[in-house]
Amino acid sequence: MLLGANQVFNHVPELVESLLGIHVSQSQVYRTLQAVSKAIEDPSLPSQPLRHMQAQAEQQVYGMVDGSFLFTDDGWREVKVGRCFRAEPDATTDFKWQMEPSEYVAQRGNCEDFTAKFELLLAPASACQKVFITDGATWITNWLTKSYPHSLQILDFYHVCEKLAAIAELSTCEKEWFEQQKIRLLAGHITLVCDIIRGLKGFEGQATLLSYFEKNAFRMRYDQYRDKGLMIASGPIESAHRTLLQTRMKRSGQRWSDGGCDAMVKLRVAYRSGKSALITNALKKQPA
Repeated sequence: MLLGANQVFNHVPELVESLLGIHVSQSQVYRTLQAVSKAIEDPSLPSQPLRHMQAQAEQQVYGMVDGSFLFTDDGWREVKVGRCFRAEPDATTDFKWQMEPSEYVAQRGNCEDFTAKFELLLAPASACQKVFITDGATWITNWLTKSYPHSLQILDFYHVCEKLAAIAELSTCEKEWFEQQKIRLLAGHITLVCDIIRGLKGFEGQATLLSYFEKNAFRMRYDQYRDKGLMIASGPIESAHRTLLQTRMKRSGQRWSDGGCDAMVKLRVAYRSGKSALITNALKKQPA
């Protein structure tokens, strides 16, 4: 079962036979995966260590959310992914953190189903300090503001840099202009950056970009975040797309049915969250 959650189905029979001397077919691997996925407990439920961490007001837990796309019988479908973890700044170098093991949530479909699962993993009423780093998507902002009103929301610095790069390109600014604005943002001079953007003339989309910076200014206090040793970028959730889903579910030529996709996503969440025991326990309960 664990092999099937990490390898394409047609590779598993040969691996099982070479390791255990047992002959199985590809269809047996698929049927077992489907059955176990239905039998296991919800891997979105937090582990005991994460529950304990959430109960302590002095603890700090990061939450990150983003969408990943997988190819299905109905075309490309979004699977929303969430990641929770602790991290401490690396004292030896800037912009590096020591991350503790992560726990994940993933759900195909609408955001309401996903957020319900995420709130099982990271309870809104828990005592810990919650820090969310996001790309600024409206649905994420609205959800966090409603469900986690006391959390700290940080706008991913590199998404902001992409906006700055767009301004530099559209307004034919020199490369040095882009670097100067990045330095100013890191120093906490968001008002100055907005004034500079406002002063630029003659490029399409200026009002939209300026509105983006002004609307998100409260989540761009990067000088304060760095002083507190906080992350300011969403790299961990970007890498989660690859490690959680894409390495198994986005290989050349792969296409998933809705049921097959949901089953594999559930097993991948259990496996990558360090909850493989959910899978083995379910197997022990199945008829021989």
